[in-house]
Amino acid sequence: MTFAGKGNRRPQLDINIELIQVDQENPRLVPYLENPEEASQLDLISVLYENFDTEAVALSLVENGYFDEEPIVVVPNKIPSTFVFADYPNPDKLAQALKGLIDNNTINFTVVEGNRRTSAIKLITDLSLRKQLGIDRFYPKTDDQLKISDISNIPCIIYEKREDVSSYLGVRHIAGLLKWEAFAQAAYTASVIEQELKKGHSIAESIKQVQKVVGDRSDKLRKQYITYKLFLEAKDNLNFNVRPIINSFSLLTVAYNSASIREYLGVEAYSKVDLDSELITSEKSDNFKNVLTWIYGNLDTSEQPVLTDSRKITNTLSHVVKKEESIEYLLKYRDLDGAYERTNGEREYLSKKLTDASRAMQESLKFAFRHKNDDELIKQVTELEELIVALKSNLL
Repeated sequence: MTFAGKGNRRPQLDINIELIQVDQENPRLVPYLENPEEASQLDLISVLYENFDTEAVALSLVENGYFDEEPIVVVPNKIPSTFVFADYPNPDKLAQALKGLIDNNTINFTVVEGNRRTSAIKLITDLSLRKQLGIDRFYPKTDDQLKISDISNIPCIIYEKREDVSSYLGVRHIAGLLKWEAFAQAAYTASVIEQELKKGHSIAESIKQVQKVVGDRSDKLRKQYITYKLFLEAKDNLNFNVRPIINSFSLLTVAYNSASIREYLGVEAYSKVDLDSELITSEKSDNFKNVLTWIYGNLDTSEQPVLTDSRKITNTLSHVVKKEESIEYLLKYRDLDGAYERTNGEREYLSKKLTDASRAMQESLKFAFRHKNDDELIKQVTELEELIVALKSNLL
């Protein structure tokens, strides 16, 4: 019987930062890269600096040094083909053997947990990196050689391969206390499901396996995977600028939860959707782009979102997409409230506006007598009389 935590403890060693690379496959970084597989270490460190506040980590490091109680997790990136982890069942002997490879400079590593710390240390200790990013003047740094030495050699827990770490990351960042933001959780879920698919499992089996590992009995992981597939289709099929989706990923989930928006997009509910096919057909691609633009805006065309509040996805937009007249109005005028007022049809809209006007005039009657002979108000009332005559003429 095997399970995620089975076996001896993993070896732990202090490893020099120069032997540790930032993770090219980190699910939190991939969306920020045009070609993740071609991203350099500088590209990855730049993304972490610009989007994940490594400065805060660096400030702590230059002030306090590295806390050994918080090792990072790494996997070998380069290792001699003759070296086999299973040949060392004792973790202390495995650690000793790995140290030999380190001393002989025949191994290096990729960090799979601790990318922010790794990139912060590299920026503190490497002047050329800071200069390449143009941040040398203000990024935290220190001339204290003891601190530089301390943060340059950091405690690392060493796993044999990336797949072995997946369970730990899932429990830590999806079910645990240090939860990732919504997009990162979905990206991680998708990556682990893809790992299971490569083993020959079906999508349904893969999702169930990830549920077991993470300890989630709900349909949360299936929803995350489906929403992430929507994200990928927006990126790949629509060529939509997905940066706003990354930053507010949960809004895409809210939209998918609406039955009427799903109908507008031509997709099934979570429990019925065919995960082996694309979610959005080519016939519905324009509708998909409309929904994304209404919710997130469009950076490429400078269109702003029509939503002022996420609650309006359910309370307002979900009703608008039911009526062709309302959709056309929203596309033409980008006025969500105006489109919503038309959800009951043109006659109901006209009746509502006339009722509103009647109530406003009744309210005005209560204190109009106080402003007798006011030329400006008389002019406004005259204009109203003309409008009423025109309305009546059109109705007769």
